[in-house]
Amino acid sequence: MARKMEYGDWAQIVGTYDLDARRGVILSMLPATVAFASKDGGEDRVRLKGIDDKLQVLFDLAVNPMTASCGTLGNDVMFEEFVPVTPSLREVKLFVDGVQASEYAPGSPKPKGQVELAQPTSGREHHIPLAGDTPVEPNVSYTLQIRPEGDSRWHTMAVGLERPNAAEVDINQFPGATAIEVRVLRSNGLETVEVFHERRNF
Repeated sequence: MARKMEYGDWAQIVGTYDLDARRGVILSMLPATVAFASKDGGEDRVRLKGIDDKLQVLFDLAVNPMTASCGTLGNDVMFEEFVPVTPSLREVKLFVDGVQASEYAPGSPKPKGQVELAQPTSGREHHIPLAGDTPVEPNVSYTLQIRPEGDSRWHTMAVGLERPNAAEVDINQFPGATAIEVRVLRSNGLETVEVFHERRNF
């Protein structure tokens, strides 16, 4: 399937729908700087609408069905769609045949709690757990990334975390490294910010 791309402020929305049952659900919403769209068009019976504070429609887009490599469960079809992000966007609603099936309101824009690296436990010296008092928040997720010394790339180790302390750093994955940088990113669906960054020497 041919695709086109466009740079800007976007959010990638992934979900599922069932046309026979006339139902659907938004599974995730993540900020993006590049949007991809099918040149063949989307599924007109399934649409995403962006809503502002005054309940005005900011966009109305047909979703882009995804081709499943291993089949789908029942009649469910996965979709991916990139929607434009503006300061007035407050929520996104999914409609199937004109009936609202799901909605997604971005999480709080203000980070809460603290993130830190804890001390490894005995017998697991190569595993550094994340700790802190960051609470679980609706529609907020965290990403753990590592950059070993001498590497210009950040390596994503865990995504979609409800809390940062659900993850740990396994330094065995970076043999020969004498130091690593650890950072945690927080996403509320519209923006991603760094909430923790620390260097650890070995």
